[in-house]
Amino acid sequence: CRLPAGIGAFFSSPRADLGQGSVNQRVNVDMPRSRWILLTGGPSLGPAVLFWSVLVVIFLAAAGLARTNLTPLRWWQWALLGLGLTQVTVPAAAVIAGWLLVLGLRARIPEETEARRFDAMQAGLALLTLLAAAALVSAIKKGLLGFPEMQVMGNGSTAYNLLWYADRAAGLTSRVWVLSVPMFFYRLLMLAWALWLAYSLTGWVKWGWGSFTKGGYWKKLGPLGFKKKEKRI
Repeated sequence: CRLPAGIGAFFSSPRADLGQGSVNQRVNVDMPRSRWILLTGGPSLGPAVLFWSVLVVIFLAAAGLARTNLTPLRWWQWALLGLGLTQVTVPAAAVIAGWLLVLGLRARIPEETEARRFDAMQAGLALLTLLAAAALVSAIKKGLLGFPEMQVMGNGSTAYNLLWYADRAAGLTSRVWVLSVPMFFYRLLMLAWALWLAYSLTGWVKWGWGSFTKGGYWKKLGPLGFKKKEKRI
């Protein structure tokens, strides 16, 4: 059926009295792309917003990463970074997190490290930095211009096509509900995250540069690939 009113913050489907039990009830709700879906409910076989379970994993991971003491990031900074990175792929998010951790490890490398190993590490870290920068740009772009990835799954549902199924029901048809807000709120939150990230990167890059240059940028290799020994008089 079509309803004359639009979808508000809390949408609940009407229920019709069939006068008797029924089987194979299907309810389909097409959500406009101007709405940001937060929660859904209805028969057990239907869509679920899995983002909130991902959020718990992010907070647990943030607490663990902060305990490594490899970076200056506190747990809440890791958590905020992870929230924004939910809009990109897992490999891209892993590259950004790995880049920060590797920079922390780089600062702990002894200065007497063999030249060939040191130079290979510097080259790899430079490449990882480029990949992390590209991933960060992609995250900001998707956050500001794309649509939220809320991990809406279940019964063949998509982010904007919600499908419920009930094999048996009483006289009334199944009721489903959707909690959503205008997409404006999502854009506003992602803009705030992008500004926070830009501000935080000024400090992270300064720390990262200090880690990258500790003990020098590059070590000269001798004929056999080792650092040249200084002549003593």
